[in-house]
Amino acid sequence: MNQMIGGWKPGFDPFYGAPVVLIVLADKNWSNRVYDGSLVMGNLMLAAHSLGIGSCWIHRAKEAFETDEGMDILKQLGITEEYEGIGHCVPGYPDGPIPQAAPRKENHIFYIQ
Repeated sequence: MNQMIGGWKPGFDPFYGAPVVLIVLADKNWSNRVYDGSLVMGNLMLAAHSLGIGSCWIHRAKEAFETDEGMDILKQLGITEEYEGIGHCVPGYPDGPIPQAAPRKENHIFYIQ
């Protein structure tokens, strides 16, 4: 479904072969759903990194779970309330070293009094 929404050719795997896809959903009635769901995604990725596991945020969850097929998947999982897809998090072991954080800029703090 993600492949079709993204417009890729058959055979392309938008989840990069990940054996697990974690999907973050948020209650459509919650005004901060996108912000809160984004924090969940960030925390998932930070937790993975702390364990030496890589991760990637894959978009199009919103579009996927607004389709009939996506809503059917949620129903099969017992999720009957109205939820919005925030993102897919695919964890995995990187093929190479985990990139190091860039050096922080000195004196790059601004104060307003």
